[in-house]
Amino acid sequence: MNIMQTPRFIATRSARLAASALLIGGLAAGAAHARSNPVDLVSNPDRLDYSNVEMDVPDYDVPFKRDGYVKDPAVFRQITEGLPAAKVQALIGPPLEKTDESGGSEWDYQFAFVLPRSENHIICQYKVVFDGQKQVEEAVWRRRQCQDIVQGTTAGH
Repeated sequence: MNIMQTPRFIATRSARLAASALLIGGLAAGAAHARSNPVDLVSNPDRLDYSNVEMDVPDYDVPFKRDGYVKDPAVFRQITEGLPAAKVQALIGPPLEKTDESGGSEWDYQFAFVLPRSENHIICQYKVVFDGQKQVEEAVWRRRQCQDIVQGTTAGH
């Protein structure tokens, strides 16, 4: 496989082409629309908030900013209500971001999964919510496709 066939090259090239189309075609309104991300009530029923990754056009020459840890999707099935925070970290590593509040905390992650029957990757955002005793209250995926990969229910793939 040459460099032009790698997922990173394809993603970076696609991002550059999209940025060029925006600049040349003057589609700034379309870019604002693309930033909206509807809440998926199946994978994220409590409408938990996730941060967006934003890049300016000059930043497209740097490596792709949404590289996550590649993990075996089955490991996430072990993260269940009541699991201690230390066990979560032992299973999936340290979070990218922690938010602490008086009643508990939230840990944010990003993971890259290989799509079923493909060499392509999907970057998945994952949030673990802890109660005041640092035990899992809930864990949710931003996208249903990610939840389906973990549960092994990716129909049609």
